[in-house]
Amino acid sequence: MYRLSSFHFTTFTTMRKLIFILTLICTIGADAQIAIQDVAHQLAKHKYKKVYRCFDANMQDKVPASQLKKIWEQMELSAGKLGSVVDVCKNLRDGGSRQSAMLQFEQAAVKMTLSVNENGEINGLYISQLAYEPPLYGKDLGVGKKYINFPSHSYTISGELVIPLECQNCPVVLLVHGSGPNDKDETIGPNKVFNDLALGFASKGIATYRYDKRSYLYPDSFNGQFDLYDETINDAISAFYHLKADTSLHFGKYIMLGHSLGAYAMPIIADSLQDKLNGAILFSVNASKIEDLIAYQMKYLTEYDGEITKEEAKIIAENTKQAENIRLNRYTAQTTAEELLAYWPGTFWKGIEGYDPIKTLAKNTAMQFYILQGKKDYQIPMSEFELWQAAVGANANIKMQSYANLTHLFTPTKSERPSPADYFSPNNVEFQVIWDMADWIKLVLR
Repeated sequence: MYRLSSFHFTTFTTMRKLIFILTLICTIGADAQIAIQDVAHQLAKHKYKKVYRCFDANMQDKVPASQLKKIWEQMELSAGKLGSVVDVCKNLRDGGSRQSAMLQFEQAAVKMTLSVNENGEINGLYISQLAYEPPLYGKDLGVGKKYINFPSHSYTISGELVIPLECQNCPVVLLVHGSGPNDKDETIGPNKVFNDLALGFASKGIATYRYDKRSYLYPDSFNGQFDLYDETINDAISAFYHLKADTSLHFGKYIMLGHSLGAYAMPIIADSLQDKLNGAILFSVNASKIEDLIAYQMKYLTEYDGEITKEEAKIIAENTKQAENIRLNRYTAQTTAEELLAYWPGTFWKGIEGYDPIKTLAKNTAMQFYILQGKKDYQIPMSEFELWQAAVGANANIKMQSYANLTHLFTPTKSERPSPADYFSPNNVEFQVIWDMADWIKLVLR
């Protein structure tokens, strides 16, 4: 199954389970209610005539069903299929309403605005794609770029090296993604986490290498059975050795940075590379079993609005059962992705049975590690960071740091309770995080 990016354990494909398709009712009358979520879902189901019948006369004249079809299909062509509808806002006015929402597609986030008149008819429908905004710390920054492909287990992986203009044996950081088919920028809605990191590190005199994930380049290779090595580990190690072997490159230190699932896999990667790697950074890493974490995430999202519908209760029960089946080993390597949590197949779950990232990392006494955590991360909550602190806090080789008001993407948020909506507005990785990592690389890894 082709899985969408989200970063990381609860992928947007998993989040599709949270979207409940409602019937679009277009009753003409003062009490008529049309919800923007319903309109979006009907368009996603290609029910163009059903939406068209809800238009007022002026809209029907300007936007026939055939034109609506063309607009939506062009959106899907560039952005992929609709995943979730979040951040819904509704304002009543003049007997009608004006509503807005963020629509998260497979490869982009867009904003939809809907106007409903006093008769319950749609008299305005606007869709605009949100654009990535480069960070201020990357503005007018002079860098060298080199596109480097590398072979990995019969696949060719594409990537980009970003080098500061003044790089005499400067350090290089290899960026390792979270779960799902991420591009080299780790694009999430209108945000590009890895591009931010590349620019931020360059501003501090540090090079980066980032690459398109195998699942992004070759999605069909993940339709059957695969494991954590296929998903993350093998390509990260292949990228490292390819850079090391390139005689045209001269870097003083080699560091890896793993985000979410990439951070979870980093103890294995570091153990494989040993003294060839100078240090590793873990962005948002879990200590708990993944099955427990995913069950927690799903429960958090379904309970977010303060109420649990019958459909949501069914989802919670289903995920609880799936987590229990994995916990009690009630599955095989042949169990399909559709039957298991996160749409990961039996081979994936069998591959991480018995894996303890804390113990694996702690036994690597020769390497320096830096674990960072945002306090507004709902996917890897602070309780996971605290488990790491309790287990390895006294280890001199492991530095730990958390940041107030930062999300899973290490972008700032003003939300009291974090949610997927935090990812759908253009934002950038907080520069203080980059500053702290750069200091650690230059001072600790001397």
